[in-house]
Amino acid sequence: MQKIKPFLWFDQQAEEAVDFYTTVFKNAKKGEAVRNNGAVLVQDFWLDGQKFSALNGGPMFQFNPSVSFYVVCETEAEADATWHQLADGGQVLMPLDQYPWSQKYGWVQDRFGLSWQISWGKIEEVGQKCTPLLMFCGAQQGRAEEALQFYTALFADASVDGIMYYGAGEQGPEGQVVHAQFKLNGETFMVMDSGVEQPFTFNEAVSFVVNCDTQDEVDFFWEKLIADGGQESQCGWLKDKFGVSWQIIPEALPRLLSDPDPAVAQRAMAAMMQMKKIDIAKLSEGPVAAKNFIAVETTVLAPIEKVWQLWTGAEHITQWNNASDDWHTPKAVNDLRTGGNFTFTMAARDGSFSFDFGGTYDEVVENQRIAYTIEDGRTVQVLFEARDGSTHIVETFEAENVNSLELQRSGWQAILDNFKRYSEKHISNQ
Repeated sequence: MQKIKPFLWFDQQAEEAVDFYTTVFKNAKKGEAVRNNGAVLVQDFWLDGQKFSALNGGPMFQFNPSVSFYVVCETEAEADATWHQLADGGQVLMPLDQYPWSQKYGWVQDRFGLSWQISWGKIEEVGQKCTPLLMFCGAQQGRAEEALQFYTALFADASVDGIMYYGAGEQGPEGQVVHAQFKLNGETFMVMDSGVEQPFTFNEAVSFVVNCDTQDEVDFFWEKLIADGGQESQCGWLKDKFGVSWQIIPEALPRLLSDPDPAVAQRAMAAMMQMKKIDIAKLSEGPVAAKNFIAVETTVLAPIEKVWQLWTGAEHITQWNNASDDWHTPKAVNDLRTGGNFTFTMAARDGSFSFDFGGTYDEVVENQRIAYTIEDGRTVQVLFEARDGSTHIVETFEAENVNSLELQRSGWQAILDNFKRYSEKHISNQ
């Protein structure tokens, strides 16, 4: 099994993208798909023997050039053909031309936003067709060599193949990395420090899956990668101290998620949704009944710090927490901390009916994420992402078994839409 696998996050375009990439590259094929309730969740594919995965993840994360894939083409005709296909509908970052380091080279973002560096050269000089290249910029500028040393010390089978540095008077800061190449478990990676200031850095749109055989191996990589400033996330995801995203995944997880018995697959999915680090033993525990998770989302035209205040402040919750004008929230108590409780009283305006919606916070990360468990045992996660002065919100909740999924989706979406209206009006009136 390929130890480390690139994992690409698409906004519901994973299948389309995989079909495209397996057409662009000659020695390519599609693999198995992991499905959830019949819909494709993850689609595996191979490019020249290297395995990738594509996720239908939604609009939360978008590709940028901080992670690209360096493609070696062994003939000029192949370089030209690969370039023109990837550039079709995309954006050229560096034109296909002759450069000091390559007789023909170009950098392009394809129609899905994923970045590729096309170079005419020899595969034996790199070791593989497509190589992940991490560009350290923004807050991570100048840390490429530190990262290289960290990663090669982490994996038992690792080597450094070469490092080139900026010299005095060159485009980048003297002593920083122009380009470096190294191997982890036989797979080639590249790093570089950006020679100029860039407005982007690493995010979850590209992550790297570390396939693990045992729980001990999961524990080892998890603890090492979150050390010294890394961050835990949900479902086996984390960010290391450089902001690079990883998934530490035991062999048992994709096997259970793809189990032909829907009850087994749904049980594993439900268990995974409650985890940060994956616990193999717990993937097969819990009720057999299948669970459904529904996601709703919106973008609020306001900075994330203000949106967070409006979402969490009890005095604001009473103003927006209703799906229609004939309902309101006359009272809200919100102890916003991990382990804290909340209760929102929701009532018909004519006084005919009311109920309390309450639960306990499982995780609170300011301006980023809220996870909680409702009193009936269902779980909810709310993610906040800053986007050019606006805030994108994705709310994922576990469905109940009384009302239809569509009715539940529309109800939660209506409340979220009401929050957007309230927030933008509130801010404009200040």
